[in-house]
Amino acid sequence: MDLSEAARIALLQEMMAGAKRGERGGLLACVVGIIVSAAGFSTPWLAANSINLGILGLVIAAVGFAVYLHYARLYSKFVAQLAKIAFKTATPCPHCRKTLPEGEFDFCPFCGVSLNSKVQPQQELVQSDTVAVS
Repeated sequence: MDLSEAARIALLQEMMAGAKRGERGGLLACVVGIIVSAAGFSTPWLAANSINLGILGLVIAAVGFAVYLHYARLYSKFVAQLAKIAFKTATPCPHCRKTLPEGEFDFCPFCGVSLNSKVQPQQELVQSDTVAVS
């Protein structure tokens, strides 16, 4: 099943939103882990197991950071795919360099130059005939 371009863009945007949520969740877990670790290591005189709490906080922070990095990389891949689609559709005219609208055109709607190599615009035909006659 092949998706239309608009459907692909919508799907990529939805996947980007999910990756951004995962990235934020990983960052939140990292911050919570740092806070728990700081609380555990700074209060060993209050409780016997506060060192264990500090170690647990370090583990939570490490896992949160790994999750953050995973989703950040995934988000970057989705952005690159979206940019690839955007630049693919925004092809410029080889003559006037204006961005062509979506669709199949034989001639540029702005300057009239041929977009297909087999079809020559009237202007080019007149110039080639003039050269041949001279």
